[in-house]
Amino acid sequence: MPRPLGRAPSSAGLDVLMWAGAERQRARIEEAGLPPAAGELLAAASGAGAELEGITGALLLTEEDDFNALAAMTLRESVEGPVHRLAPGSGSQGVVAPYTGGEPLFRAGLTGPELARRYEAGARICTRRAAEPIPAGHDVLFLVRADGRLAPVTHTRAPDVRPGDTAVLLGPPSRSPSL
Repeated sequence: MPRPLGRAPSSAGLDVLMWAGAERQRARIEEAGLPPAAGELLAAASGAGAELEGITGALLLTEEDDFNALAAMTLRESVEGPVHRLAPGSGSQGVVAPYTGGEPLFRAGLTGPELARRYEAGARICTRRAAEPIPAGHDVLFLVRADGRLAPVTHTRAPDVRPGDTAVLLGPPSRSPSL
C-alpha cells in the first residue's frame, strides 16, 4: 500500500491513528510522518478498551485481504462510524475476505494491488479543493468535509461535494510500471 495514502487524510486536516502489528509496518508508518498507535488494533476492538473511544471511522488498508475482512467484522462493533476496507484483488483466493460483505473502498477496480501498481508507476496522492474540476486521469479517494469528517468513495457511492470540502486524489501513473 502506498505510504502517502495514510498521510493524505492527515494533510487534509483529519486526525489519523494508525495501528501496525509487525515492526517493519510500524517503521513504515513512522517514515510516513505519522505516529503509530500503541497496542494492537484487534485487542483494542475486542476488549472494552478506551483505545477506540472517539474513533468515528476505520479504513483497513493492509495488503492482507483476510486481515482486512476479519478486522472489519471485529471493528464494526467498536467504532462509532463506518468501517471500510480495500476490495480484494481480482482473483484473490482469500479464505475469509470473499464472504464478509461490507462496502469496499474506492471505485470498482481500484483494489490494493492496483493502488500499489499505480503508485509504483509514479501515481501520487494529492489534495485539492473538491469544488474544483478533477484533473483527467485522477481518481477521487475521499472527501474531507469542512467539519473534519471523512467521506470515502466506495464501489457504489461517491459522496456529494459540499462547500469547503477537500478532495484526496490518486493521480495517474507518470511512467510505465517495471516488469
